[in-house]
Amino acid sequence: MNIGVLGTGMVGETIATALIEKGHKVRMGSRSATNEKAAAWVKKSKDNATQGDFNDAAAFGEIVFLCLNGAYALDAVRSIDAASVSGKIVIDVTNPLDFSQGMPPRLLDG
Repeated sequence: MNIGVLGTGMVGETIATALIEKGHKVRMGSRSATNEKAAAWVKKSKDNATQGDFNDAAAFGEIVFLCLNGAYALDAVRSIDAASVSGKIVIDVTNPLDFSQGMPPRLLDG
């Protein structure tokens, strides 16, 4: 199955790696198609791993995982064409925590 994972942080990389290990094709998406963290993950994961921007990954996946920092999630989602996720299952594991004031984090205002 083709799966899009939006986000290059710990959660996105963990989910993407587990899916690759299960034999799925995974495209990791970020703000930039040339994101260094995504490129390192592709190099480490080898077969079945690719990278692109958020819209590329969303369009690629039959299922799409949102693994984003809550502070930037809405901007990321707005960068995706509606057709890229139309009729697809989207699983949102966005982290809604605000670390801007240090620890402990607060919940983002929605």
